[in-house]
Amino acid sequence: MRPSLQCCLLLYLCSSLLAGLVVSPCPKGCCCPSPGALVLCESLGLHTLPRTVPLNTAVLSVARNRLCNVDNVFQPYSGLQELSLSHNQLVRFPRGLPSSLETLQLQENQITYITAGSLRQLGNLTRLDLEDNRIRAIQPGALLGLTRLKMLTLKGNRLSRLPPNLPSSLIHLDVSANCISTLDLSSLSTLVNLQVLKINSNCLRSIPERAFDGLSRLRSLELANNQWVCECDILYLYRWLLTDRLRMATDLVCTAPLHLAHKLLLTLSVVAICPKFFKPVERISTSVNTESGKVVESHLEQTTSASMLVRSDTACNTSSFRCRESSKLPESTISRSFFGSDQPTLERLSYEDCLSLNLTSFITQSTQVPYSPATDEAAGCVENSTGKPPGASDTVTSTGSLTPTRDIELTPRMILQASDPALIAILAVLCVLTGLLMLTVLLVLKNILLRNLRIAPLPQVQGDISTHS
Repeated sequence: MRPSLQCCLLLYLCSSLLAGLVVSPCPKGCCCPSPGALVLCESLGLHTLPRTVPLNTAVLSVARNRLCNVDNVFQPYSGLQELSLSHNQLVRFPRGLPSSLETLQLQENQITYITAGSLRQLGNLTRLDLEDNRIRAIQPGALLGLTRLKMLTLKGNRLSRLPPNLPSSLIHLDVSANCISTLDLSSLSTLVNLQVLKINSNCLRSIPERAFDGLSRLRSLELANNQWVCECDILYLYRWLLTDRLRMATDLVCTAPLHLAHKLLLTLSVVAICPKFFKPVERISTSVNTESGKVVESHLEQTTSASMLVRSDTACNTSSFRCRESSKLPESTISRSFFGSDQPTLERLSYEDCLSLNLTSFITQSTQVPYSPATDEAAGCVENSTGKPPGASDTVTSTGSLTPTRDIELTPRMILQASDPALIAILAVLCVLTGLLMLTVLLVLKNILLRNLRIAPLPQVQGDISTHS
């Protein structure tokens, strides 16, 4: 083979290797069952977003890390549709999120309030999960621009009232486990499409009149574990539940007054709840004859009997409903397929499931570095998301050794995927230097050979001259 052809082949191999090293479809330690579309970087102890996450990523999860500030970090990801930042250390709602987002998970952070401009650019958002934060207040108008929002979860926060200006597109609203003591009619009146409402585990004492009248599509209502005062103010809720809505709330327990404490609301009679409801009928006119009076009295007796029948039927329906609820089968397991469904991908595919799928040849479980809070020192948050906290390094170290669960045959591509960016750069430079060195050696050898060819015929010429002489 000619030396020039060898040099060209060597340079081509070096460039191919360099391209394979630099253009990595999946960051180190992450799981990418669909490179460029689905990237899961969970439980890695990350303080910043990995720089090698492809910009065309559609579904990204950096849950269970140590992210403190991600403002404007995701702005370049213009095609991002689902983002999970749950189980991190965020103290405020992230700024500069891409407008393409449809699902945003922020549960179990340390967010305390939502400002009016926090979600202004998220007009395509359909699911927002803010469960288990420290939210005390949501400014008016903060949720007004979310015209496509269908599911909002605010469970486990510190809200004292319903968020104002809720979008009418909501189908599922969960505000359970808060400190809500009253329901604002203005907040509920716009929820014409609401189907699921969870207000359990709050501080409600009663429900105001006509609070649920505008919720014509409501099919599930959870009101348990509140501080229900079973007096006249609760009669609206009592009647509303008796109107073919027994399946919505059957376990409402009275906390007051004292003689009704620990009793189920729907097992009580109207007289027991509000004794002043039935008053003696005053005769307005003396011209009413005796027969009409008998009719009125008999009608009142029939009404009383009917109400007693309704109450007894209510008790039977309540008991049978409890039996049906207790005999329910457990929910079916979630489908492992992560495309082609209305449910968000991040809710159907966990990080552990991703590792077990083994859909790609270049991501193996031996390259995953799990994050262990017990072996990693607590690092403080930094204001600059691109900065590095004191004592922290770019790579996550583990005190224990990694033991593969099965025998894995390492290929060159797998080894290259596990390399650090610094090592990649060093290998690329060494490859180029090796090629230049080989090219220099070949040129020197060529010059030596040409010089030998010029010097070698001289002894034969001197011998011919001596013969002729």
